[in-house]
Amino acid sequence: MNLKLQGLDHYGKEFLDNYWKDYDPKSKNPKILGVSISTSNICNYKCIYCYAGTQKPSPNELKLEEQQNILTQASELGAKTVVICGDGEPSMDKNLLGIVSHAAKLKMFSIVVTNAAIFGDDELSKKIHGMNGKSVLENLYENNASLVVKFEGIDESTYDSIVGVPGAYKKFRKSIDRILEVGFSKPVDNRDDVTRLAFSAVIMKNNIDQLVSLKEFANQSNAQFICKLPSLVGRALENIDNMFEVSKYEEIRKELFGYTAKRETLMVDTPRCMAWHYGPCIDVMGEIRECYTSACPANKRIGNIRECNMKDLIISKFASYDVLMNDFCPVKTRINKEFEQSGMERLWRVKEKDIDEKDKILGF
Repeated sequence: MNLKLQGLDHYGKEFLDNYWKDYDPKSKNPKILGVSISTSNICNYKCIYCYAGTQKPSPNELKLEEQQNILTQASELGAKTVVICGDGEPSMDKNLLGIVSHAAKLKMFSIVVTNAAIFGDDELSKKIHGMNGKSVLENLYENNASLVVKFEGIDESTYDSIVGVPGAYKKFRKSIDRILEVGFSKPVDNRDDVTRLAFSAVIMKNNIDQLVSLKEFANQSNAQFICKLPSLVGRALENIDNMFEVSKYEEIRKELFGYTAKRETLMVDTPRCMAWHYGPCIDVMGEIRECYTSACPANKRIGNIRECNMKDLIISKFASYDVLMNDFCPVKTRINKEFEQSGMERLWRVKEKDIDEKDKILGF
C-alpha cells in the first residue's frame, strides 16, 4: 500500500481533476491549493548534499505577523496547505509554532519539512521555543501538522557523516521515538492509507546500501518513504565525490523507484509539485521563487509579498509562467537544457521508461 501524507498528496484524483478543470491562467480571481513559505536561514546541521549551502539569518527576514498574513491571503485564494521549509531548518525558527497555529485557525494543513533533531534535544528546544522537544511535537500535532523528516542514514556513523554533526544520530533517534509516541504515524480519520509522517532520504554513494533498511524502518513506522537523488547545487557540489556521476542518474533513479512513494518530496500528483504548480513558493525575504532551490531569473521576476498582495502576485506568476506545462518544474527544465547544450544527457524526464508505465506514483 502506498501511504499518502495528509496535506500534501492525500487529495484524491477527482478533487485534483476538478481543480485543473477550473484552472484559468487569465482569471482575475486566481485560485491556489497551497502556499510554500520559508523560515529563518539558520540550521543546526551541515548536510553534505544541502542545496542552500552555508546560510546565516538575515536582519530583514519576514516577521511572524507577515508570515501569518501570507497564510491569510493564501487561504482567501483557496489554499488548503502550507509547506514550511526554506534554506534553514524550520524547527530552529522561533516563529514555527505561531505559523502552524495560525494555519490551523484557517483550517489549513501544515507540512513541516525538518531534520527533527530539536525534538530530541530539550535544551535547544527550550532555548528556542520555551518548551521541551516533546511539547513542541504535541503542539504541532494538535495544530494539524504533518512532518516530512529527513532521514539519510540508518546507523550512527552514516547519519552523522552525512549531516556533518558528530553525535546527531542519538538525538535524532530520540526524536523519532517521540514523534511516534505523539501519534504522527497513526492513520488519519480511519483511513489506513493516510499518515502524518514521511521520511525523506537523499541517496548518495555513502548510503545507497541502506535503501532496504531505510524503507523497512519507514514501513514499520507507518510512514511514507521518499528517496531521491540530490540536486547538484550548493553543498552537493562541494562534496561531489560523494555524489553519483550524472551518467548514472537515470539508472539509479529507476532503482530508487522500487522503494520511493513518489519522485519528489513535495509532489502532489505526477508531475505536479505543491511549491510550483499548486501555489507560490516564497522565500524568507518575501520574494516569490521558482522553487526552494532556485530564485526566479531576473527577466522573469514575479515580485515580493511585501510590495504586492498575494492575488496580484499569482496573476503575475500565471502571466509569466505556464504552470500547466508538462514538466516537473522550471528549475529542472533549465538544468536539462544546460546539460543538453553541453552535449550531456538530461537529468530529469517527465516520462521515463519502466517508471511511468507502472504509474505507481500516488496510486493513480
